[in-house]
Amino acid sequence: MKKFLFIGIDFSKSSFDVTLLENIGQKCFVHKEFENEPDGYKSFLKWLAKQSKIKRESWLFCGEHTGLYSRGLSEFLAKKNLFMWLENPLQIKCSWGIKRGKTDKIDSLEIARYAIRFQDKAIAYKPVDKETDSLKLLFSYRERLVKTKVAMEISAKEIRKVISRDETSRYIFEDSNREIERIKKKIENVESKMHKIIINSQARENYLLVTSVKGIGMITAISLIMRTNNFASFENARQLACYCGCAPFEKTSGTSINSGTHISRLANRELKVLLTQCARSAALYNKKMSAYYQRKKAEGKADKVLINNIRNKLIQIIFAVIKHKTPYRENYLNPWAECA
Repeated sequence: MKKFLFIGIDFSKSSFDVTLLENIGQKCFVHKEFENEPDGYKSFLKWLAKQSKIKRESWLFCGEHTGLYSRGLSEFLAKKNLFMWLENPLQIKCSWGIKRGKTDKIDSLEIARYAIRFQDKAIAYKPVDKETDSLKLLFSYRERLVKTKVAMEISAKEIRKVISRDETSRYIFEDSNREIERIKKKIENVESKMHKIIINSQARENYLLVTSVKGIGMITAISLIMRTNNFASFENARQLACYCGCAPFEKTSGTSINSGTHISRLANRELKVLLTQCARSAALYNKKMSAYYQRKKAEGKADKVLINNIRNKLIQIIFAVIKHKTPYRENYLNPWAECA
């Protein structure tokens, strides 16, 4: 039987811990800590080559996807044609069971054990292309600007209540408004750069298809493309709805528990918020969605249920236009509807 070396990696900002295992029952294991920087990556590979006689082709690296902290080593290993597997941190954590202690050394050991148990689910890390990387950086920067703008707006709104009482309050209010306008221009510039990148990227076609859906704007379309790897990471709309926290799940057990269907809190909150905004926009300006919303509202359906239903409808439409490579048409009539 072919032997494998499983390398569990726990990332932190300045370093990463490594534990080596060859089988799940191994009690004596090797552990070491390295600097999370290029020199540390090179030292790590040199050290690793001395620890085991197993060939490089049989090394399986596994770590938690922690954004920037895990990116450097992952790209370094990918360039060396080594199998790096980045897994969802929650997925790994849920597999651990009850744990009373936590250290970076223990975490790297548990990650190595996770890699052994679920090696059949391993997916090789692929470095993101330059366009996607730029979009992610700009997207994060825009989020920070928006949060700053909202904070300034709230502060200005509160200070306005006492603006007539003293000169200092008036100064703060006026200066806050000037700062808000400056931030708005920055947000516009960032969005302009994002649009330019997406239009000149390989995702251009899918971007234009998604934004053809009434209610879906530029920011939501770009976020969907980034989070779904240009819709290659999900096979159908149901999977994406689960990822976004829109898909309903049944909750029953015997005769004592029967609470109907509910959406799960395990979701990408960023996409969920964006799709909620799109659903509310569609409920106002998309004729079919608006008619559906008004009809069900008159029947007594709860607003949050209707908005979630519209979110799911939008996801279904998005997958349909992507699959058929055809822009959305609001007045489209199904030719098979009359035959049904």
